[in-house]
Amino acid sequence: MEILFGGVRGTTPRAESRFAIYGGHTTCLLVTGAGGERLMLDAGSGVHVANAALEAVSGLDLLVLFTHLHLDHILGLPLLTTLFDAEARVELASVSNDNEGPCRAFERLLDPPLWPLGLDALPATVTYSSVPPGKLTQTEPVLRQGNLEIRGCAVPHPNGCTGWRVDEPSTGASFVFATDMEWSAAGPKHREAFLATCRDADLLIMNGHFTAAELPDRTGWGHSSHDECVAVAQEAGVRRLLITHHAPDNDDVLLADLDRELNASWSGASLARQGDTVILNEALREGRNSL
Repeated sequence: MEILFGGVRGTTPRAESRFAIYGGHTTCLLVTGAGGERLMLDAGSGVHVANAALEAVSGLDLLVLFTHLHLDHILGLPLLTTLFDAEARVELASVSNDNEGPCRAFERLLDPPLWPLGLDALPATVTYSSVPPGKLTQTEPVLRQGNLEIRGCAVPHPNGCTGWRVDEPSTGASFVFATDMEWSAAGPKHREAFLATCRDADLLIMNGHFTAAELPDRTGWGHSSHDECVAVAQEAGVRRLLITHHAPDNDDVLLADLDRELNASWSGASLARQGDTVILNEALREGRNSL
């Protein structure tokens, strides 16, 4: 299983040169399974980076799965090139209390005067999947994309959010994607469920928007600190940790300093970088290669 980090920035894109190393695009991951299946997690402006990998494949069957529908996680959707392929099939999925799921949100996003083309004008076949919150479980998959099995867990964030775990039984690879989440706001049941979701995963990709010093003044903002990410990863027994959703004002100099401090606290932890590709394989599970 291969994971491309299309965007790792939180809240808003940054285009200045001082954000070039860690990246200025907002959240988007592109997962490619061993069987060639494709899964996109969130569709922030990092869709631009993922497009380069998707444009080489026509007639694609793509599942776009959202953690939540805040603007920084969906603003790249109108520019997803797969939507303009008449032979492609794109499923848009999220947790929702109604049967329409993300449909209404995207109809508003892709509608004049906000965007010139509505969903009904796009060449691809677009469908929607709504996952009822009560269906989320740490044991049974709630969605499948080819050989990839997807489980979920509610995490604390304003307006709600879902942490997703992706397993590939054919290779044994697994990872958890948790952005956005305020770990300090999680009650005992939330914490127990999330730790169970992460248990023994190869990789945890978690939102570390703040430093420990910043966190006390950011209560209720819906994000975690780098230290909290490390503590969660170690308690859950994951093999590696990549911290994402970097604060919009944290430039490359600051993030490089934070990255060194993070790696010094635990060698299994690093900050995610836009454009990086992680391959989950047996060597990673044996600790022989680094991300």
